[in-house]
Amino acid sequence: MSRILGPGRPPTFRDPGAAEGAGYVLAVAGILVAGGLVLHPLPSGGFAERATILAGTPLWGAIHVAIAAGFVLSALGGLLMLVAGGPRRHWSERVAWGSIVVGMIFFTGVAMINAWVMHPLSEAVALGADPRVFDAFNRLLVGYGWLGNPLFLAGLTTIATLEVHDRAVGLPAWLAWGGLIVVLLSWLRGVGSATGLFFLEPFVLANVPAFLWFGWYGLAVGRRARSSGDPVGQ
Repeated sequence: MSRILGPGRPPTFRDPGAAEGAGYVLAVAGILVAGGLVLHPLPSGGFAERATILAGTPLWGAIHVAIAAGFVLSALGGLLMLVAGGPRRHWSERVAWGSIVVGMIFFTGVAMINAWVMHPLSEAVALGADPRVFDAFNRLLVGYGWLGNPLFLAGLTTIATLEVHDRAVGLPAWLAWGGLIVVLLSWLRGVGSATGLFFLEPFVLANVPAFLWFGWYGLAVGRRARSSGDPVGQ
């Protein structure tokens, strides 16, 4: 623990106000994304979206608007955490939050295109339109996904691992370990889609508790920052 926090130094924030704001933002982000994912159809046979599934999902646009809003707030919360500079004084945490921010910037593109572009295109394809535009946007989605999702998950895995190690934001042991487990399970959907092991794709559901944990982690950060007693945060 001393290698992360420094000998005899309790975990603190350089800017408690930024940390408290980050916590509230991340809490809302986790609820929005988890709520959208609960209503999202399960993937089938790879990363590309299927026109028949989209056309048969009336709430497709609304689902992805909620997810896109949650992704944007995740990026904002990550930026605020970088500004806050804590709770650990360690380079790995800085890299983790930077990965979350950059990953979410790219991954927001996936949700935005799904929300405002793919559903209308899928309805046209279902009626017999040329599928080439739909396929082109599908390739764009996959590209944004490759740029964003692994980077975000790497950052979140690091944050969860650090919390298991030192519980610097005060999560109980069972919740810290539970967060790490569901975050690790969240990798399996991508592994399955990328390798053809499609039986792993239902593990996309692990993203629901993973984002709820992310939001709870944010609340814990906000509470710790608020009670830090630092005049900057008052």
